[in-house]
Order: sequence, then C-alpha cells, then structure tokens
Amino acid sequence: MKIRTTVAALVLSLALPLAACGTTDDAATASTSTSSTESTGSTDPTPEEAGFGGGLPGGGQGGPGGSVDVSSVTTEEQLVELVQDAYGDPSLDLHRGHQPVEDVLDEVLGITHEELHVRMEAGQGLAEVAEDLGIDPQELIDGMVDKYAVAIDTLLADGTITEAEADQYLADLETAFEFRVTWDGEEATPTYTGLSA
Repeated sequence: MKIRTTVAALVLSLALPLAACGTTDDAATASTSTSSTESTGSTDPTPEEAGFGGGLPGGGQGGPGGSVDVSSVTTEEQLVELVQDAYGDPSLDLHRGHQPVEDVLDEVLGITHEELHVRMEAGQGLAEVAEDLGIDPQELIDGMVDKYAVAIDTLLADGTITEAEADQYLADLETAFEFRVTWDGEEATPTYTGLSA
C-alpha cells in the first residue's frame, strides 16, 4: 500500500506543472531574450530579462521569471528585491518557487527535485523535509543565505552600502530564508521595504 501511495504521489507530482519552480520558463525566457536582442539590437538585458520582476510590486517573490538574479544586483533597490525574493512566492504554497535556490536544495538535501515535490505534495515544508532526512534546517538557511550574500558583498565592495548596512541586509536575508524554510503554510509573507531609518 505504501508503494502504491508513493507511486501515485510521484505520478501526481510529475503531472502537475513544474512552473511553480520556474523550470518550464527557461525555454520561454531564452526565446524572449533572443527575440528582444534581435528586435532592439541591444545585448543588454531588459529589467525583466535580468530578473528584476519588470518593475511590478513585489518584484521577485521567488516565482518563475520573477526572481532576482543574484549576480546582476547593482543597486540597493535590487538588493531590497532580492531580500523580498528570499521569502519566496506565497501563491506557490509550500513550493514558494525553488528555481533560485534549487542548487542549494539539491546539495543540502541530497534528493532529486522530483522527490522534493512528492514530499511537498504530501504536506512537508522545507524544514520537515530536512528533518525527515536527518538534516538540520539551519543548513538550508545557511546555504541559501550564502548564495544570496554575494549581492551584499558586491554592493559593499563598490561603496553602495556601508559595512553596518551590509550586516543588517545579511541579518534581514537570514530572517527571510528562515521564514521560507520554516513556513507553516498559514503565516502571511512579510513585505520587505529595506533598511529602517
């Protein structure tokens, strides 16, 4: 019976669109990037192509096509979007958009993306998945923070933010990823507006 349930959950998870993690948008994004380069003659990406949410409120939110590209952050405004992105997309339920952090999830959890979907479809959040695998959820949080902290280091190095501001952004980033990993499925996702005065 357990095998049938597992197989049924696997089939169901594969039948569901993987767009929640952004995996089906890659080809469309590549196609859009090529056509926009051809039509404008420019090799510079548009804000949407660079991953800054096209100027929509909430910018990143971790969903397909809307997540902030860590390596492209050059302004404090983009860093604020990046921290918001760390909370994940609440409309994607427990998935919250894995694409931006998929490599961290794969490395720390050591399971396939498909298996992660099966577990989440069964009601496990990231913390529960980690604990079920004998992994401290803090390892996931730390890995995600390390991945996104590169943007903070970039802005600190170029003088856009101070050391004290960098420390606060790093703390805020950890808070956001802690929320994402331990999300209970009920609590409203905070809106991050940047450093308080």
